[in-house]
Amino acid sequence: MNWKMPITNAPDNANSVPPNPAGAARRCASHKNGRAGGSSLPRFFIGALLLLATPLFATPADDYFKNANALYDTGKFAEAADALDKLHPKTAHIHFNIGNACFRQDKLGLALLHYERARRLAPRDPDILANLRFAEQRLAVDDVNAPAKPFRRFLLNTVRSRTTTEWDCHEIAALWLTAATLAACFFLPRWRTGCIVVASAITLIWVTVTAALAAAVTTPPDAIVTVAKTEVRFAPMPEATVHFNVTEGTRVAVLEERGNWLQIERADGKQGFLPRSTVTAINAP
Repeated sequence: MNWKMPITNAPDNANSVPPNPAGAARRCASHKNGRAGGSSLPRFFIGALLLLATPLFATPADDYFKNANALYDTGKFAEAADALDKLHPKTAHIHFNIGNACFRQDKLGLALLHYERARRLAPRDPDILANLRFAEQRLAVDDVNAPAKPFRRFLLNTVRSRTTTEWDCHEIAALWLTAATLAACFFLPRWRTGCIVVASAITLIWVTVTAALAAAVTTPPDAIVTVAKTEVRFAPMPEATVHFNVTEGTRVAVLEERGNWLQIERADGKQGFLPRSTVTAINAP
């Protein structure tokens, strides 16, 4: 059972993204039935343990995933998406497959939403990144969703290249390395100059990682426009003047909530208010 459902046949378009052959053959660890390994135990004892453990692996999640895979293979994409949506917790591959099912239904805004959710959980997966870029191109929002300034785009891509947990680990590792090199300055006086240089470099890395982590934590939550088109107004009321329009697939930062309205900011810095019902938060509840 492939954990990645391809979208190769979705569009009749030469630019469609082929699934990664290696990725398509991968299996989801949470849906495996066990892993073979060496052991000094007698074979019959191993067999008895596996026999006793078999019911533990036959979980409802496995059934939903197998059912979704079968539905997807037979072209029942809406039913496949519903089956996948019942799986909890939502992992990167589940969001990726829901995105593919939405893509095959031409619900490109929802597809992009789930690709974004998958990217946040697996930010360097090539298949997720390829399908995310492809969905943005199909919706013609790839330029709109990218910050206008190159430096800001670089910083944003850097922050998004790791999960918050990974940035946490990098920060802790850099902090410990800094402490270790500073300690070496006192215990290895002959190497003091070199240790100071190394400690300074690691401290700079630590500061950079800390800044990236702070940016990842403090950045306003993002949302995706999931309707074909909506108007962004100067004030949170239907009669307010229209400031600009956003189309399906546009990524916006949610700055403030005001009842049924949200104050948002587009990647180019333009701000305004739109109805809450026109967007869906990337951070799934």
